[in-house]
Parts: sequence; C-alpha cells; structure tokens
Amino acid sequence: MFLSFWHTLKPWVNPLKFTQAFLASIVLGLISFLPPRSASNIGSALACTLGPLLHWHKRGMSNLLYIYPDMPEKERQKLMHGVWDNLGRTMGEFACIKKLGPKITVIGLEHLPPAGTPIIFVTAHIANWEALSWFSNLCGRQVMDVYRKPNNVYFDKLLKLRSYGLPVKFIEKNERSGINILRELRSGGAVNLFVDQKGSNGDYLLPFLGKNALTIRAPALLSAKTGAIVIPGRMIRKNNHELQIKLYSPLSKIETSDPGSEQKFMEEINTIVSGWIEETPEQWLWIHRRWKNATN
Repeated sequence: MFLSFWHTLKPWVNPLKFTQAFLASIVLGLISFLPPRSASNIGSALACTLGPLLHWHKRGMSNLLYIYPDMPEKERQKLMHGVWDNLGRTMGEFACIKKLGPKITVIGLEHLPPAGTPIIFVTAHIANWEALSWFSNLCGRQVMDVYRKPNNVYFDKLLKLRSYGLPVKFIEKNERSGINILRELRSGGAVNLFVDQKGSNGDYLLPFLGKNALTIRAPALLSAKTGAIVIPGRMIRKNNHELQIKLYSPLSKIETSDPGSEQKFMEEINTIVSGWIEETPEQWLWIHRRWKNATN
C-alpha cells in the first residue's frame, strides 16, 4: 500500500520535492513505531541539529531582531534553539499523532456554548498545534480544521495520509473554502482558524507583537455573517511532553451597526495571540513571514 501510494503521486513531475517528501515519510514511518515521548525527543534532537543550517533559521533570527531589537544575539540564538526544539517535538509527535489523544488534557470546556451553536475557534501555531486534530474528541464537538496547503504537493499528500482516521474534518484554504466554512457554521458546526499567519493584500493592517502586520478578516467576517461564537484557544507544552488545550472566554459579539467593529475585533484577537507568544516565545513558529508587505 505504501509503495503504491507513492507511485500514484507521479514522482517524475518534480523529482526533488518528491525525494524530500519520500525521505520525510521514511523518517516519520520509523518514528511512528515509538512511544510519543521517545518520538518527541528524537524530533527535538534532529531539529536542533539540522534547523540552524536551514534558511528558515535566518528568517527566524531576522524576525526576532525585528520584534526584539534590544535582545542580545546570544539570547536570540537561545530562543531560536527553543523554537527548533518545539518544532522538532511537534514533528516527532505528529509521526505518532494517533497515540496522542489520551495524553492531551483540556481546560476551559465550560466556555463552550450549547450543542448546535456555531463556533469559531481562533488559535495559533504554538506548542504542538497539530495535536488540535484531537480536539473534536476531547470537546465532544465535530470541528473543521482549515489549513494552508504546503508548497510541496507531495508533503500535502503525506500529511493527509498520516492524518487519515483522525477525529477532525480537514478543509484546504482556497477559493471555495469560504463557502464551505459558511455552510458548516450555518448548520451549527465548529471551525478552527489559525490567525497568526500573514494575511493578503486588502486585509487589515494591525499591530501584532507591537508591529503592523497584515491580518486576516475571516474570523470577524464569518462571525458577523453567521452569529458564530468566537472562542480563543491554544495548545500549551509543559515539561517538554505534557500537552494541554486551553480555551478562553468567548469574545463579545460584533456590533454590526458599527462600521469599524470588525477591525477592532481582529485587533483584539491579535492582542490575545501576541500575549500567548510573549508568554512562551520559544513555542511559536517564528519562521513565518508574518510581517512581510507590512508598513511600520
């Protein structure tokens, strides 16, 4: 099955990207036989060794300098080491993600509205964000997870293969995703949106960690259109291996009569997410182009 799966991907179309994904699949496949704790440790060791050699390390260091100009380079290097440690653990744990469910705790379930109420969960790439795939089982609600397709199509296929059978509905972010999300919310469903990535031209330009950044409008627009409750939630990593999902109080509903309410709404979300990052900066994915095309 494994070999037939890879053959159907037409490796001759892009041999380099295929090779990268194929090698990654072998590593993930081998690690998947290990307990999550061991997989996490191996992922950390690999990422902390190889990460500083990649171009993403330079981008992360540049982002840290941009946000923390007074931070000594030695401290930035130490923080980036923590970023690679968390990213490696996340990837190692992803290899055996189907074993993670019972090991994740959830706090804040009292913030969930009654069944049938549409919910937009806003979150970020913090700690092991991939483990949010278990959120449906843990909170008793079917959650649709909106994700951005990787540039490497083979990686995308690999991620879908390894995620098969998880208690979550995945939807790719594209020109039709908005329609699918609206349909889900209007039927009383729940959607998980990552709000810490760069928005597009035409989106809001709002402070994020103290610097202007293009910020997506989706949570505000979708909430205004459907009346969905917006609940912030994040993953927390403690003592390297303990994973926790924390839900917060729902945000106040948007005042549709106020033309500036949607922008204020997203500014509030940016403030919340920025606070999470500042609490555990080494657990955020600093290698994003978060402030690209922003004017400060």
